[in-house]
Amino acid sequence: MTRFLPALLVTGVVAVTAGCTSSSYSSSSASAASDTSGPPAVCSSIEALQTSVDDLTKVQVVQDGTAALSDAVASVKTALQDVAGDAGDQYASQVDGLQTAFQAVQSAASGAVESPSAATISAVGTSVSALAGDVRSFGDDVASTC
Repeated sequence: MTRFLPALLVTGVVAVTAGCTSSSYSSSSASAASDTSGPPAVCSSIEALQTSVDDLTKVQVVQDGTAALSDAVASVKTALQDVAGDAGDQYASQVDGLQTAFQAVQSAASGAVESPSAATISAVGTSVSALAGDVRSFGDDVASTC
């Protein structure tokens, strides 16, 4: 039962986060599709970041294992690096905020991998929720250029 509770906690956070994050990119994708001159590269990289964050929110550490968590965090890191490269100076402060939120995720995930417990898994869920919110907000900001 004690192993089930952390998984349930992360799953609950994931479900709430996934519901929030998936709606913002639908409009972003629609905007990108209607632009005939071609959207900036940041439009596709932010969509890839949202997908990676969404995948991270679906990891159930107790069922999937800490390797799945590590893989999902690595995927988010790669997608965030792409966003940082594509966003340029126009979005530098928002990208800095995303990177700070990701560092919290990375730190929490490292703690959960090194010492899995209800507390460390809960910290992952909290940090992932914060990152997902930041990614959603950034996507909303970028959507007008897509």
